[in-house]
Amino acid sequence: MMRISDVLAYKGQTIHTVAPSASLREAASLLLEKNIGALICADRAGGIVGILSERDISRAFARLGADMISMSVGDAMTRDVIACAASDSVAEILDIMTETRCRHIPVVQDGEPRGLVSIGDLVKAINREG
Repeated sequence: MMRISDVLAYKGQTIHTVAPSASLREAASLLLEKNIGALICADRAGGIVGILSERDISRAFARLGADMISMSVGDAMTRDVIACAASDSVAEILDIMTETRCRHIPVVQDGEPRGLVSIGDLVKAINREG
């Protein structure tokens, strides 16, 4: 059975974070620069306080139009973060993502972020194992 740790071993454990006080403009620029779909929102101690995805930015734009660009990440981020462990099975996390319509899940160990997996990462891993 494939585990989240197997996915991280292949894709790497690089984590991109953003402070809740950062502007959406800063966050959108970082998403574009790193070619990623989500950022972990972390407090000063590195703990996860939310996640900001392209979908969150789209929702902010739909609500506020161009005014959303001056919003803070904290105003737009998803606060109820679903997280997983490296020992979780890929199939289990894929089911959770499908049920909750969540496309990015942080991997956490001892309360600290250790990676971020997307639904695309999991599908690629399954196809590689094929």
